[in-house]
Amino acid sequence: MNTYSINNNASTEEHNEKRYTVLFISLLILFTVGMSYFFFSHQSLRLDESQSLWQTSRTTLTVIEIVAKDVHVPLYHILLHFWQTLFGNDVQVVRALSLIFAILSIPAMYMLGKISYNRYVGLFGALLLAISPFFNWYGNEVRMYSLFALLTILNQYFFIKIFKEKELAGPGAWWGYGITLILGMFTHYFFGLALITQVAFYFMYKKWFSRGSFVRFAGIIAILALLFGPWLYYVMTLGGASNSQPLLVTPTSVNLFNTFSQFLFGFQNDHINTILVSLWPLTVLLVFLSMRKQHRLHPETAYFLLGVFLPIVIVFIVSSTLRPVFVTRYLILTLPSLYMVISWMFSTYPDRLSRFFKVLLVVVMLSTLAVEVVSTTTPVKEHYREASMYMEDHARPEDVIVVSAPFTIYPVLYYYRGPARIETLPLWNRYVTGPVPPFEAQKLSEDVKTLAGDHQTLWLLMSYDQGYADDIKQYFDENYERLEMKTFSPGLSLYAYKLRYDDIDAAPLENTSVINTPN
Repeated sequence: MNTYSINNNASTEEHNEKRYTVLFISLLILFTVGMSYFFFSHQSLRLDESQSLWQTSRTTLTVIEIVAKDVHVPLYHILLHFWQTLFGNDVQVVRALSLIFAILSIPAMYMLGKISYNRYVGLFGALLLAISPFFNWYGNEVRMYSLFALLTILNQYFFIKIFKEKELAGPGAWWGYGITLILGMFTHYFFGLALITQVAFYFMYKKWFSRGSFVRFAGIIAILALLFGPWLYYVMTLGGASNSQPLLVTPTSVNLFNTFSQFLFGFQNDHINTILVSLWPLTVLLVFLSMRKQHRLHPETAYFLLGVFLPIVIVFIVSSTLRPVFVTRYLILTLPSLYMVISWMFSTYPDRLSRFFKVLLVVVMLSTLAVEVVSTTTPVKEHYREASMYMEDHARPEDVIVVSAPFTIYPVLYYYRGPARIETLPLWNRYVTGPVPPFEAQKLSEDVKTLAGDHQTLWLLMSYDQGYADDIKQYFDENYERLEMKTFSPGLSLYAYKLRYDDIDAAPLENTSVINTPN
């Protein structure tokens, strides 16, 4: 066979590989879009999403001010503001923005795996991302998390490119790294953990980087500080709205195991989650199996291992010693690294064993994705739409609707179009600048009397326990007759209480048991 034939065959094989790769990535994107269209996009608006819509429905400057008083940074909110201006604020429409970022993350994940290891690791990493119950959930939420993940993947891609190509890494890699780093910091504060990981890796493998890389990295970080510093100063001068955030608790080791379980298998009820978490010894065994012939850990693998564990450890320590900030979705920046480690780990196994575990993991992830979608006990589902529609059908003009915690009023206001007045407990005037007022037990009786007024029935919608839900429920149960109670999703319950007994013409309300409302 002559040289021309060899080159021609190699060219044909390379062309076929590219074609198959494009086809595979396209199918993954089609799967993600299909899951969104048929399942996720039609779910009820959740609390965080309704807050995003409320925050971004103002002028651009007001949006920036509101976000500065919250716990987030403004890039996603500004994008969502203009997205709503162009396309409206229908739930499916606003969720499409997050879906776009999720779709772009799939080919970006392939590129990251290919440059770090090889084409096959990249393809399997992209597959894990596309079928991930966790990523699909946040790829269809009106929040910044899919953008956060996309920028993390791209930033890691350029960082690895700089590391592997050394002096051959052109200006494009450095520009890409700097831009994604800056955009990432303006997407979520936790993006700083990605920078900390890269700094740690740099000093571990400093000799492996090109000469002059330290000066370039330092220059990019200096530019980031110049751009991000004014934002931090602005945030500090405005102050925060501490009472508008859900109550977080100090994490335990259970939270650590649950985090990795959710990253792989999404959000499951306690029974399924207990089974999944109990399999962690098998996971450890698989890791040791992958390293049985690895005399030296490859730098890329070391980087991704740091990317998985260092941010989680830092957040866990901060949450245990200073202030609870351990929220799994905040740690979505570790998801690409975790999938890269798993893809690399399986690639080190013998072919048959590798195929077995790959198929097993894909089947389990697809199964848990299906359960997450269809189960009425999925813990992160919030059926505010169904609760609002029920109150719209049953609450009369002489009734009053009370929402607790107060900030959960936003999804109710989005859906509710009934005649009854809507209030909050604790009482909160949303039109006055300032934080949500704290709960005061000694004022509960007075606040309830103010809410009751001359109304006939009080509909109490309770979700997001801020530490005083039991006090409120106990007070109403001890002082008023409960007419009915319905549970629409985990943690979201509606109670009806009789306030007056002179409504002799009204038909009695049916006393119903707990119900589970489907998507």
